[in-house]
Amino acid sequence: MENFRELIIDSILSKKFSNFNEIENDGIKKRNSCIYYDGNFCKIFFEEKIISSWTSKGKIKPHPILCYICPYFSIRYNDIAPKSSLIDIYLYYIKMKDSIEREIEYIESKMNNIMYAYSSIKRRKEELILLLNDINDKIKLTLELIKLSEQI
Repeated sequence: MENFRELIIDSILSKKFSNFNEIENDGIKKRNSCIYYDGNFCKIFFEEKIISSWTSKGKIKPHPILCYICPYFSIRYNDIAPKSSLIDIYLYYIKMKDSIEREIEYIESKMNNIMYAYSSIKRRKEELILLLNDINDKIKLTLELIKLSEQI
């Protein structure tokens, strides 16, 4: 029964994301090096139960997909484990996306005003575009998890 939720998530998301195995592997790597993961359980409390393989006494065994999208990976809040939800994660990435889009627009305006665009500005823009693509992927994944948690 413990793996039932994990199997549901795996079967549904693997059909919707062509790079699901890569995402899952990245999530496992992130989980294993997270300050909130003790090897068995995550100390962060999430409201939705679908994203955990197992829940016990306020701790969860997180699915690697949750770890992949989790923004608390290395952020320590005075040794207090934060409480969160998929909606919180979604809103976090939406704010981040807006901020990055504004910075890209600013860089593009700088590049248009300067006849000779510096390589460092171009490199920064390329880095931001890659980050924006990553954030868009995490937003899509988070929305799928929200839909899934409402259905189950």
